[in-house]
Amino acid sequence: MKTPPKQNADKIVAQHNALVNARFSFVPLQMRLFLALLSRISLDDTEFKEHVIPVSELLFERHGGSAYQQLDEMCDDITSFKLYIEILEDGTRKRRRRPKYDYIPLMAKAGYDSDMGGIVAAFNPLIMPYLLQLRESGNFTLADLDELRKLKSPSSVRIYWLLKEYSDFGQRTVTPEQLRFMLNIAENEYPRFSNFKARVLDRAQLELARTDMPFTYELERQNQLVQRIKFLFGYDTVVASSDEVEEQNTQLVKNTKHLQNAENANQPTAGEPAWVQALRLIGVSLRSIKQIIKQLEDKEYPLEYVDFVLSRIGKQHQLGKVKKPAGAVYKALVEKYLLEEYLAGQKAAKAIPVKKASAAIKAKLPLLEEVAFPLREVRDMYENPGPFLKRQLKEPTFELHLEAIYLSQGFALVKRDGDDWLIKNALP
Repeated sequence: MKTPPKQNADKIVAQHNALVNARFSFVPLQMRLFLALLSRISLDDTEFKEHVIPVSELLFERHGGSAYQQLDEMCDDITSFKLYIEILEDGTRKRRRRPKYDYIPLMAKAGYDSDMGGIVAAFNPLIMPYLLQLRESGNFTLADLDELRKLKSPSSVRIYWLLKEYSDFGQRTVTPEQLRFMLNIAENEYPRFSNFKARVLDRAQLELARTDMPFTYELERQNQLVQRIKFLFGYDTVVASSDEVEEQNTQLVKNTKHLQNAENANQPTAGEPAWVQALRLIGVSLRSIKQIIKQLEDKEYPLEYVDFVLSRIGKQHQLGKVKKPAGAVYKALVEKYLLEEYLAGQKAAKAIPVKKASAAIKAKLPLLEEVAFPLREVRDMYENPGPFLKRQLKEPTFELHLEAIYLSQGFALVKRDGDDWLIKNALP
């Protein structure tokens, strides 16, 4: 696959934090156009200018009739694109004490011009307070354009900005509902949190590992329901460099091809199994992973032992007993000092008599994973859909929408602590 051309190298781009947290979703081609226009803004600009974005900056892999038709369709869509965004105070460009939101069109124009050899586009003047003269508000976030262009998923780009805003703090906590709202992801898209985790959170984690904003995250639960997502990032997050990641992807595809069938097909992959991704994300080097692969090939221990070690060392790291999880995991695998404990646990589990083990077995059974949405937020998303969701919501009333999307799919309306919730139980 071709890599994007180097444009505006070392360019620093900026957005007002109200735009960072606005509700919208791009498709990849729209995101590239947005970043291309953003890269052409100077912090000293006082008005938007019309720019010609070369086709080569938007389409990296192919040209021809179908590609230009794709660009034309993208221009048609993005000219009707609206942000659901917090309205700033007149004059000061500061955020209001009592937030007020409205829809603002993103683009003033966008169209393919064959004579110019690219897209002729300009931002809508109404979004000037969110992109121009940002020093006046003092409430903005800076990012390196080269880092943003490493990301493929528009959701990953949005998460990058959301974490970058809090880069001085090293962490940011949001509820799943808040993150869905900002990313403009419908409740019925990835309704189970495990799917949302795999397709959005884990994918962003893998992509951002190649940037200056690598992160880990913790899920805070209550009654088995995820209440908050705590993102952790900063200098202490250990990840591989971009070049090393690319080298690993190339080598590990060859070295772990025979192990692909052992992985869950629903887990996100980038050319290697999920357990390899887990090792990479905690900082285990390519050379070390090759040694682990060789041990697996020689059947020195089963693949499940890798998961056992990752889980055990991960808990010790959270308790502060292990400072460098990469080294501890590698040592436990290569030296196999936890293998006896793992095998003993497996043997004991098989030896429990069926009639006397009902309580133990129940404890090991997967709990029902609860999918829950506050009714007030479901109603808010119906009444205030973003540009993506607006095309998905077809029912003329909220009651019909509720029946079609939720009640008919097994959700029940339940009262909890005085609030109405839509609840559905499913095996994880």
